[in-house]
Amino acid sequence: MNKNLIFVLKTNQEYIRHNGQDAAVNEALLSHLFDDISDIYIPLLNMFNSLDKEGIKAKLGIVLSPVLCTMLEDPEIQNLYVAWLEKHIQLGDAEIERNASENEVKEIASSLKEKYILLKDDFEVKYNKLLIPAFAELKQKGYLEILATTGTDIFVPHFYDLPEVVSAQIEIGLQAFRHSFGEIPEGFWLPEKGYAPGIEKLIRGYGFSYTIVDARSILLSENVPSKGIFHPYRFENALGVFASDPFFDDEVFGEDGFSSNSVYRNENCDIGFELPVENLSTLISEKIGRYSTGYKYWNKESDDEDKYIYNVSEAEKQLREDASTFLKNKEALLKNAAEEISDSDFISLVCTFDTDKLHNNWSETLKWLEQIYRQGSDFDLTFENCNALIEDQFTFEKVNPYYSSSAGAGYGENFISSKNSWMMRYIRKACERMIDLADRFPNDSGLKTRLLNIGAKELMLAQSSGLQKMIEEQEFPEYAEKRFKESIYSFTAVFDSLGSNKVSTEWLTKLETRDCLFQWMNYRIYSKKK
Repeated sequence: MNKNLIFVLKTNQEYIRHNGQDAAVNEALLSHLFDDISDIYIPLLNMFNSLDKEGIKAKLGIVLSPVLCTMLEDPEIQNLYVAWLEKHIQLGDAEIERNASENEVKEIASSLKEKYILLKDDFEVKYNKLLIPAFAELKQKGYLEILATTGTDIFVPHFYDLPEVVSAQIEIGLQAFRHSFGEIPEGFWLPEKGYAPGIEKLIRGYGFSYTIVDARSILLSENVPSKGIFHPYRFENALGVFASDPFFDDEVFGEDGFSSNSVYRNENCDIGFELPVENLSTLISEKIGRYSTGYKYWNKESDDEDKYIYNVSEAEKQLREDASTFLKNKEALLKNAAEEISDSDFISLVCTFDTDKLHNNWSETLKWLEQIYRQGSDFDLTFENCNALIEDQFTFEKVNPYYSSSAGAGYGENFISSKNSWMMRYIRKACERMIDLADRFPNDSGLKTRLLNIGAKELMLAQSSGLQKMIEEQEFPEYAEKRFKESIYSFTAVFDSLGSNKVSTEWLTKLETRDCLFQWMNYRIYSKKK
């Protein structure tokens, strides 16, 4: 019996306005995106290309969100990233000089400067500033499976009673995937793994073969699943469904998880928050405020009073040990599961994680994952992607999954907390109005079509649960509230303009330029479903 281990990485990215003055105003948010490019996307591409050259078998499912793809494909973002790298190289020079008498810190600063030099070379020369085609190439080679998802990170269960809204998000996500990768994928990712009964009908209606849900959805199914979380199932309409490993997050990123080891780099100790502002002038504007620079010298044993130098060699040694421990644990788990499940040719375990975990918790995650791939041949495990396991999905056991999510305590309640619940009434009203507008203006063209399309875009931007999460977790909450209100105000202006039959073309053009995503938007996707 094949024992399959599946990894799925979900990217998280809000749309950041970056034209003209917006680039300066949103400098901190853009830096967060550029950190992800530097620490996740380019290293991920380099890792798989290296494994490919060495002939090491590796598989990864990845969700490249439409918003992320739009931004990575934008020449303005590409140029801003190059400028950002150049500023980090300059900061490296300043840090080497500042720490001239501290050899260990100076050595780390020098290695970080070299990292940014290599990143600049990789981005401009190796990948010609085009990362999406590089991901597509790895997909063609069989290393990556790229899953589609909604246009923005809408928490689907909050809108299950508005099928027009959910369908519009799925359709835009599918169109975005076809735009970036030129084909229709088999897998569909539900943001925050948010599932409510009935959503599978909409997903299957767009031709997808499977989705992934939280383990609770499967384990609390109306009919008890005979294979637990170790095998895919199917809905009544034959959409395949995988359950994610409920223990993976704590095992890796939890308080006592692998990432908590004291030898790893402390992501909370950054010179962007420690040094006087004048020492950071090459990178951070005093008007914008402080944010992470990437220059971090301390390990996780450090605190505000005591600092301990991050030792790369010790961290790499620990990574190899942690990768081996992880593989041993999963091998034992799947072996026990195989003894209980005798009526199948395979069993599987789906481990899902997102880029925020890498960014905020454990910068060495990808190096740990690489060690897993390199040591994998020593264990009775096969690295696989979900799409390879659903060829016989019509023979899978039927289930009726329960409402659940990976967010909050399992039900996405953090998206309607005391801090952000005020947002929902505006979103719901805008959704109802958008559905009404799509039916009232089914065949319009010209200026009205432009208005309706930009209204649909602004609604999708406002629907993103990422904004609600930012307010709930107090991570750039002012930006999230401002962005949300701007999108709601813009949608309301569209609604009022259509009602009064008056519109400022200058305002409309400015808004289209500011939010230049989803160029294929067609507001009619919000038409009522018969």
